[in-house]
Amino acid sequence: MKKKHSSQIHILLDKIEVMSIMNCSGIFTGENMQANWRTFQKTNMGFGVVAGEYNDSDSNLNIVHDPDVVDMPVQNKSSN
Repeated sequence: MKKKHSSQIHILLDKIEVMSIMNCSGIFTGENMQANWRTFQKTNMGFGVVAGEYNDSDSNLNIVHDPDVVDMPVQNKSSN
């Protein structure tokens, strides 16, 4: 019998079940207001994602060529 793989995050709120949380995430219940949320992200992935159990990856060569000087220009607006 295989052992069931448990994730790092498992939240159960009444009937809301959260199995994973990614960048700039939130869980809100009741009366609330979230304001001014901003997120900026750039990712280069040369291999990808390996998920599951008993995975092997041998003798790999991964190259990421990213010649950009500025990938994602962000202009922050200051609040007064």
